[in-house]
Amino acid sequence: MALAVFLASVAASLGARIQAAEAARLAAGVVGISSVTLEAPLRADTRTVMEVTAQILPGWHINSNHPTASYYIPTRLGVSTPGEVTAGAVEYPPAHEEALEFARGRKLSVFTGTAVFRVPIVAAAGLSASGGLPATITINYQACDNHQCLSPASVSRTVDLRTLGSAPAGTARSATDAAGLAIPGANLEETFARHGYLLGFLIILFGGLALNLTPCVYPLIGVTIAYFGNQGGGSRRVLILALLYVLGIATMFSGVGVAVALSGGLFGAALQNPYLLASIAAVLLVLAASSFGLFTLQPPQWIARRAGAARPGHAGSFLMGLGMGVVAAPCIGPIVLGLLLTVQRSGSPLFGFALFFTLAVGLGLPYVGLAMAAGSIRRLPRSGEWLAWIEQLFGFALAGLAIYFLDPVVPGHLMLHVLPYYAAAAGVYLGFITGAGRRWRPFLIIRSALGVVAVAALVYLLIPRARPPHLSFQAYTEQVLAIAARQHRPVLLDFSADWCIPCHEMESTTFRDPAVIQAAARFVRVRADLTAQDDRNKKIISQFNIMGVPTVVLIDSRGHIRKQTVGYVGPEQMLADLRAVD
Repeated sequence: MALAVFLASVAASLGARIQAAEAARLAAGVVGISSVTLEAPLRADTRTVMEVTAQILPGWHINSNHPTASYYIPTRLGVSTPGEVTAGAVEYPPAHEEALEFARGRKLSVFTGTAVFRVPIVAAAGLSASGGLPATITINYQACDNHQCLSPASVSRTVDLRTLGSAPAGTARSATDAAGLAIPGANLEETFARHGYLLGFLIILFGGLALNLTPCVYPLIGVTIAYFGNQGGGSRRVLILALLYVLGIATMFSGVGVAVALSGGLFGAALQNPYLLASIAAVLLVLAASSFGLFTLQPPQWIARRAGAARPGHAGSFLMGLGMGVVAAPCIGPIVLGLLLTVQRSGSPLFGFALFFTLAVGLGLPYVGLAMAAGSIRRLPRSGEWLAWIEQLFGFALAGLAIYFLDPVVPGHLMLHVLPYYAAAAGVYLGFITGAGRRWRPFLIIRSALGVVAVAALVYLLIPRARPPHLSFQAYTEQVLAIAARQHRPVLLDFSADWCIPCHEMESTTFRDPAVIQAAARFVRVRADLTAQDDRNKKIISQFNIMGVPTVVLIDSRGHIRKQTVGYVGPEQMLADLRAVD
């Protein structure tokens, strides 16, 4: 009899170890590195780009490099290279937004299917012409499906950079979104994908028109009138000159778009550097200070002087447009930056040209009308207080964008938590505090309405909210289970981890449901935190055959396991399971 008990315990232990090993094998097998290629062969004192293609098992996903919550494990790709070779910042593929079953309709930022990572590779000038160049690529990730999350895992592959082949022609490029930063342009990508190019380019065209209200662009209107007011000839000739003027603006912007598309992803890689992100934020804050009147951004005096005395001619109009495109850049830079990332992700020079050409046409269209009317309009009417108010609005927008750029630099997504309060406070200032825009009654009504909305939003944000009741748990120990067995009390045993996404969902739904709380009151409630991958947790995983988290184990008053559920359990199912245990 004793021998039978001993053999049974050995068999159970062996089975637990096999299941634990199977869980670890599954976690490690969700992601595989299918190919590693170089855009061009690696030579001394050259730069190329490595493309790492990873395949994710169907039905599974891994968090993106910039997940939607701080407790999610981000995907990270690392490259270990020999001393003569340097790997740059990794460009992560665009993330997908998916609403998983346990997320209650909330979309998570994940990678699924095929994910292509791009890494700039630079060879030193003294790189030898022979010999191997081993490099190890490692992807660290956390895999989840619609019900459970597996423990964090990694997959590695070692390759010889000397013998790597080139990527097949026409391979689609994928690139980073600035360390996951959802700057302007990310939603535009989705618009092009879902609604087609017509709507996408219309949005770009109207966006270009709206840019004329920015504080750097508005002064160019006076320069345009001064320039075309001195052009001779009839209306047909002025129209041609105006079109050439707009073409000059479009050429400058389109050239930038094509250059970024041909950059091989280096533009996106640079935008992952925290120092560069901080520098961009600093520039945005300086521009915001200009909008608040601390200093004035105006077209250079040499442009203003030459505008009135410029020689007529087609080449002169075209060159004048090129100059205006450069002058307009400081204020429209943040918008252009988002579009540049969209172009860089596409990798298409034609798309880059078309996108920025459309933006520039929208920016330049008002100048065609101004050119035609320049002979009769010698000076702009007084802009009034409304323009000062608009400049302050753009100032707050630029400062808010600076906060957004700083989010990847500051731990814990602190900047994103600050943004709603900042936006509401800015609305209150623009609606009631600033003196700009008070004298013109219609505009006063508009700004007051904005202020009322901002006050309501700020009050909503500041109202203290009582935390709803939630189910409390004791920390797992064998002594707690032993005491429950002696007292003949049922046990609710919850296995969770900080990196487990459905665990957090259960904490905010199932374990806050009043009926579940009431039904679980008679249970000894125990939680085992499996976040750490240490020996203690490995023993617990083996003991209870844990394949993934969340896992809920219900033990009846006689010490028998009545039910073990892997994955998210909703309130209704949890309530039924609790009531079925005596």
